[in-house]
Amino acid sequence: MRAARGKRHRTSVARIMFDLERVLLELEESLQAERWVPGPQRSRLVHDPKERRIHIAPFEDRIVHQALCAEIGPLLERSLIGDTYACRVGRGTHAALHRATGWARFYRYFVHLDVRKLFPAIDHSILFAQLERDVRCAKTLNVIEKILAAGRDADAPRFHFPGDDLWTPATRALGLPIGSLTSQHFANRFLSPMDHRAKDRLRIRPYLRYMDDMLLFANDREELAGWARSLEEQAWKLHLRLHPWEVRPTREGVNFLGFRILPTEVRVRRTSVNRARANLKRAREANDTRFPDRLRAVFAHWAHGDTFRLRTQVLRDLGLLASAYEIHPIETEPERASRPATETEETERE
Repeated sequence: MRAARGKRHRTSVARIMFDLERVLLELEESLQAERWVPGPQRSRLVHDPKERRIHIAPFEDRIVHQALCAEIGPLLERSLIGDTYACRVGRGTHAALHRATGWARFYRYFVHLDVRKLFPAIDHSILFAQLERDVRCAKTLNVIEKILAAGRDADAPRFHFPGDDLWTPATRALGLPIGSLTSQHFANRFLSPMDHRAKDRLRIRPYLRYMDDMLLFANDREELAGWARSLEEQAWKLHLRLHPWEVRPTREGVNFLGFRILPTEVRVRRTSVNRARANLKRAREANDTRFPDRLRAVFAHWAHGDTFRLRTQVLRDLGLLASAYEIHPIETEPERASRPATETEETERE
């Protein structure tokens, strides 16, 4: 049911739901006998907001992914720190935004660390060693190993790290398919050593992570730069590269999760606003029945920033709210008596 949520109108899902009992029994039998193998995945490019290749697994595989994550999710949670917010119940985007906002109002400087091509660059050997420490069931590990093998990316970016020879990068099995539920949980677990380096060894209290975006705050510029260099060394141990970073004052604004956090206010980034406006306008002009739900979803997201004027302007642009210039002021009795009567008023008097 979780795998089919919001997708029942699709042919591939409807076909399975029509004969659900037989499909589930066959899946159970193949998993117990360790004969289950992932099916071929479809892929497509999306440009929202940057270009990504999304991989779509067959619906039967997505049923297995849901069942697997329901079982191993609590086991992976044990290794995560409290300030990791992606793919976790009770946390999420808005909780991370509020946490970052509180620190941006208290500290003078920040560093934003971002992993280059996280999902394509994940090393299978390192990830599987981490999962072996959390999951002790041999059959479950067998399923995980097959999912990793099916998602291997032959075009993954390959870098040299300390201790590598010339051909070492070519021997690594890399990549997780973007769009898969298991990939989100695996990637979150994969970066857990970065969190523990920050919290346990460096003792950074104002540190948080949302998937591959990490924020650090401090009042000392040099101390903050030292922390960032230490975390970059930890990323090398995971065979990951970070984007170029620099220490910046929080008064210039912290770009995080589609918002711009300033010490005095929180704004929505212009690119996010333009994209949402274009989508809402298309849905409005096409008389899409889902337009009210989309509008409510966008406004609920924006409501976590200081966006009252923005939401008002969007409603006016969509023709759902009258402009201030179109609203006539209420006249008092002396003002009404002093001006000439309109044709409508003359008719009403007669």
